[in-house]
Amino acid sequence: MGVNRFEDLRVWQAAKQQCDQVGALLQRPAFRRDLALTDQMNRAALSVLFNISEGFLRRRDKETKQFLRYAIAYLMAVQTAPYIERNEHIAKMLRRWYTTLGGTDGPRTKDGPRTKD
Repeated sequence: MGVNRFEDLRVWQAAKQQCDQVGALLQRPAFRRDLALTDQMNRAALSVLFNISEGFLRRRDKETKQFLRYAIAYLMAVQTAPYIERNEHIAKMLRRWYTTLGGTDGPRTKDGPRTKD
C-alpha cells in the first residue's frame, strides 16, 4: 500500500516534530535576543518540511531527488542547534528515500562527497 499524502510520510512527520521543537527552542530568551539566528533557524526548519512535501508531489525521480537534496541542505542548517536530536534520524530517512530513486550514493550529511546529478 503506497503513501498518498505527504503528511503520511514518516520523514515528513519527523520533520514536522522537529519544526515544532525548533519553534519552542526559539522562544527561549537567549534565542529571542538574536533575531537573525531565530529567523534563519525558523526558515530552515520550515524549508525541510516544504522540500519534503514538494519532492513527494513531483512525479519524476530526478525532480524528487533535487528536492530531497534541498531538504538535506536545510536540515544541516537546522543542525546548528546540536540539541535537536531528530536531525540525523531525518537525514537517514531522506538518504534512504533518495537511494530508492536510483541515487547510487545518497547525499551525505557529514563530510561525505557531493553528488553530481
